[in-house]
Amino acid sequence: MENFEKQFNQPKPPEEAKNPEPKQEVPSVSESPQSPPENLNKSTESPTENQKKVEGQEKNLKLEEIRHDVESISDRLGKPIEEGIKETVVMFKANELPTSDSCEGHIERGLPVPYVEVSPSNEPEERFVGQNEAFEKVAKKYNITPEEAKTSKIDEAYWEAMKECSQNEETEEYQKWNKENEKLLANSHNLLEEFYKERQVEPDEKLEIDEGVGNFRIHNGGEDYQPIIENGREFSEEEKKARAEKLEKYRPEMKEFTTFLKEKYFNKGNLSERESESKDLETMRKL
Repeated sequence: MENFEKQFNQPKPPEEAKNPEPKQEVPSVSESPQSPPENLNKSTESPTENQKKVEGQEKNLKLEEIRHDVESISDRLGKPIEEGIKETVVMFKANELPTSDSCEGHIERGLPVPYVEVSPSNEPEERFVGQNEAFEKVAKKYNITPEEAKTSKIDEAYWEAMKECSQNEETEEYQKWNKENEKLLANSHNLLEEFYKERQVEPDEKLEIDEGVGNFRIHNGGEDYQPIIENGREFSEEEKKARAEKLEKYRPEMKEFTTFLKEKYFNKGNLSERESESKDLETMRKL
């Protein structure tokens, strides 16, 4: 009887126990947002956002180093690279196009168009066998130093020495160096071809390549790409105004090419979605 009564005289449970709240389930490790699925971690088809961020930071650091180096560059007269062409020079170097000369364009001297000259670094001292001996010989004749003869202090001395030594073969060092210039030239042609693939401009605004000896220049200006002959005279206001108006046409195109090179620099090594899909399809065909 006692047991029977106990069954009916047990204390009533609290009201909240009648309708207990549903028990919250603790997410498993695989469901936790802090632990992404294992197969995502193993994906190697494209860089993660973190990797892209790191790569971007590294490229920015390299770019700042190049800008710092460019600030210290000066020409034969000790003048720094002109502001109007400085960033273009930076982006040339960032895209592995070493520069040896540049100009933003002028209306009273030099060239009335912007240009950047590309040339491999570490040019050999001699192009031709016996070149140094030829300049020493000519220097004595004109009573100047060989260094002055090589820098064209007296044009007649320079060309006399070059005429004599150019009859000899090119040195092996120069031939090897010039091969690098040919690679740079081919790369520059490809860049310009890509730049103008879907771009239409006036013929005199379009950038082109002027090939030299061991170097080349990227410029525009068409027929205006020629030195301004001063002959000690002052130019009229009309002449200067006409050149200034043309220069304002030519400079923006070089700046557009600079922007293009900057995009190439930061996108180097990153496949676009379409390129990635094409690569995946090619891999599947091989399998």
